[in-house]
Amino acid sequence: MRARREQWFEISDEGLVRRARERPLGRLLLEAVQNAFDAGASNVSLELGADEIVVLDDAPVGISDERLVYTVFLSDKTGDPTRRGRMGRGLKELLATCDHARVETTGATITFDAEGRRRAPSVRTEGTRLVLGRRTSEDDRGRALELLRLTIPPRSVTLRLDGRVVRRPRPLLGLPSCELETVAVDAGIERAVMRPTSLVVYVPRKGEEPRLFEMGVPVQRWNVPWHVDVGQRIPLGDGRDQVPERFALAVKATLLEALLHRLDRRDLRADWVNDVVARWPVTTTLLDAYVSKVFPKGSVLGATASNLESLAADDRARQLGAHIVEAASLSHGAYVALGRVLETSADFVARRASELRGVEVDASPTQERFARAVRWIAKEIAGSQVRVRFYAAGPDAAGLLEEARTDVTSRVVSFNVEGPLRFDDVLDAHTLGIVLHELAHLVTPEHDHRFVDRLQFLAGLLARRLADEPSLAPLLRRC
Repeated sequence: MRARREQWFEISDEGLVRRARERPLGRLLLEAVQNAFDAGASNVSLELGADEIVVLDDAPVGISDERLVYTVFLSDKTGDPTRRGRMGRGLKELLATCDHARVETTGATITFDAEGRRRAPSVRTEGTRLVLGRRTSEDDRGRALELLRLTIPPRSVTLRLDGRVVRRPRPLLGLPSCELETVAVDAGIERAVMRPTSLVVYVPRKGEEPRLFEMGVPVQRWNVPWHVDVGQRIPLGDGRDQVPERFALAVKATLLEALLHRLDRRDLRADWVNDVVARWPVTTTLLDAYVSKVFPKGSVLGATASNLESLAADDRARQLGAHIVEAASLSHGAYVALGRVLETSADFVARRASELRGVEVDASPTQERFARAVRWIAKEIAGSQVRVRFYAAGPDAAGLLEEARTDVTSRVVSFNVEGPLRFDDVLDAHTLGIVLHELAHLVTPEHDHRFVDRLQFLAGLLARRLADEPSLAPLLRRC
């Protein structure tokens, strides 16, 4: 059993004052507010004057042990993770920033002034009244009120600031059982443990930036579009205004899983969602659902290297109908995560090549005439020399039938004899459209504005030639 230690250390009042004055006034006053909430108050009020601040609550029992007013690190909240404080410093730091102060609670009144600390009997039968003597500027009070107004009081509590009631924001969603890290004290040792708790998502009040909260007390700004209130203690830094990054990510991941079905594509492209996808071990099921809402059907991951082989895989994948998710648009973490549910362009091309390779076939006389017509259009309209081949391939596993393909490197245009192309009439509307589509790909394998411009140019030029030379149409059909 550990030996009891009596009066090993002393505390420097000057050091405590110096450390406390580093904290903003609003953050210090939140310490008093959360103490009132923890004590079960129904009404809490703060009056901020230029020379004096008064904090009043009606908790059924005031401060149960007067030593909690002046003994640094002494706390009566260590064992219960649903009580906000735990370090035994907040009230003491608030008092340390004052020129003089008085704590009136049930059983005792503790006065702090130039003569030191004094105790006197109290006539109070409930609650606590703090009278804090300190000069504050209008700017300091304004910033303090701005932070205090962010507070989300418990439903049974009325919070007033300079006589005005703080309204609760509108709740959007409640998540009753979320496994999150909390802070527990066991045998005098503070430990991080996992424990189920609730999350409540709120719509920020007008003019407010979204924040993360600990049981109604604002902690930090974050890039999630809502206020989120955690129903138990959360890991906090020394100033109680920052959580560890891992904890913020855990809350964001919980939100994404719960809200995915409510979010549209634009919502899911937000930075906070990318944080989760890139840096949190989300489930494959969640990734699948995310991909289906964010990226078009048939998306594949583009190459990470800029060599010719990698770029050729991207180009070939586009020709085969895939949508390329550019690697440059993703963080490394997001690319790795999406790789669990999306093929790369190289893998897609390899798979599709086996599905769509088909069987090369010898051209019939009709198809030979068609090939001559395609070569003429390629040379006279597109200014290119091409070879024409034919193959037979049925629909793929998804029921899609490839009608033609173009190998830009070898400049070979291949046509599927199993498709609906009219080899007996190159000027058939559908057939001619496919021919011009493939010839436009000689300029770019992508279906981008360059491709569209090229396709429109080829169609317009061929239409003009057919109009200017009436004999050209029958000639093409007889090629």
